[in-house]
Amino acid sequence: MVEPAFDGYAGDPKTTAAWCQQLRDMYRAWANKRHMQLSEIPAPSGEAPVLLVSGFGAQRVLKDECGLHLLERADSEGVASRATARVRLAVTPLGDVPQAKLAGALAKAFEEAGRPSLVVRRYRREPSPLVRSGDGSWRSGRLDAVLQGDFDLLMAEDES
Repeated sequence: MVEPAFDGYAGDPKTTAAWCQQLRDMYRAWANKRHMQLSEIPAPSGEAPVLLVSGFGAQRVLKDECGLHLLERADSEGVASRATARVRLAVTPLGDVPQAKLAGALAKAFEEAGRPSLVVRRYRREPSPLVRSGDGSWRSGRLDAVLQGDFDLLMAEDES
């Protein structure tokens, strides 16, 4: 689940919502490129959809994505602002769960998983593209590649 973490991006909740949508698109692209099974269901809160991703290694990679993703920028006067999205992961029950019970099972799983608050990544478009890990272990100017779903490949390149 990708949801707004805090209100505001220079006071514009629409920008935060757009940032959340862009991150959902990033995870959709990641799943499609890796031939994962992907489906979407309405969120327990009734807002943006929850992405259901399954396949070999999906949970291993996506658990490291849980937390805050910050899109940072400075306006023409140099005033910094940011849009903050929270990525959450819930493990769904194995096997076939009837659609009527899936929403309840997901709501319970998200409740148990909590709301992670560590910064996973910081993103910047201008003055030059930059993506930095929250722990400072890697950085890349390949913002487009990250947002096209290759975030895990760039991290792996940096570790080698």
